[in-house]
Amino acid sequence: MKPIRRSCLVLLVCALLFTGCSIFRRSRSGAAPSGSLIPLNTAEMAAFTKDENGVVSYPGAIQGIDVSSHQREIDWEAVYQDGIRFAILQIGFRGYHESGSLNVDSRFEENYENARAAGIAVGVYFYSQATSREEAKAEADFVLDTLGGRKLELPVFFDWEEVSRGRTAGYANTLVSDYAQIFCDTVAEGGYAPGVYFSQSYGYMLLNLEALRRSAFWLAEYGSYQSFGYGVHFWQYTGKGHVAGIEVQVDRDLMYVEPEAETVTEVAE
Repeated sequence: MKPIRRSCLVLLVCALLFTGCSIFRRSRSGAAPSGSLIPLNTAEMAAFTKDENGVVSYPGAIQGIDVSSHQREIDWEAVYQDGIRFAILQIGFRGYHESGSLNVDSRFEENYENARAAGIAVGVYFYSQATSREEAKAEADFVLDTLGGRKLELPVFFDWEEVSRGRTAGYANTLVSDYAQIFCDTVAEGGYAPGVYFSQSYGYMLLNLEALRRSAFWLAEYGSYQSFGYGVHFWQYTGKGHVAGIEVQVDRDLMYVEPEAETVTEVAE
């Protein structure tokens, strides 16, 4: 049954790639400028629930995590048994220092193999420290080379973050949206669904979300409900989550899926 459940997510992501993300719920609550090409957030805040373990739920949404080598060795079977149905894995990162070397996450290979073997749908993210369009393109090419044609059920995400004492210090300007676009375009040309990870402030002030609307949106907003004004596909709601099979704290996420989609019930079981 696990491969069948994962195949359901494959169908959802195919729709994401070929229909401009229309299968994912992109309209949930909050204030955002009118006239935008991006659907607004119309979620019912009262529909979000949070249990005694800090797990946030929303009707029809699927529970997931994102991990890197910082989570150490993971028991993916235990993760699956704890209700996690998707994982976004760090595939690599660019170093903070001036040289900005490109690196594969030391646990990517084992996390990819073991998560999928446990029946968990997988996507990846690259931690970017790009300071030019050329570097963003190089990062996307690096990701494609590292993937080597591996199957993914979920998108390849661009995660750019300014580091005050690193090579990106002072680079939080409108060019970052260009970096994201180049990365996503290259990923799409390589046959994968692209995505962009961002905080609320980056979403409002730094990124041109309308230009990136063919990519999946993954929002970092910590709290009991999602208040970002625009609709997103994935929501990282805590950086201090707990999941069976992982000894340290882990980021927990929700993936929003249209409730009428035929595959949702099978995926969420």
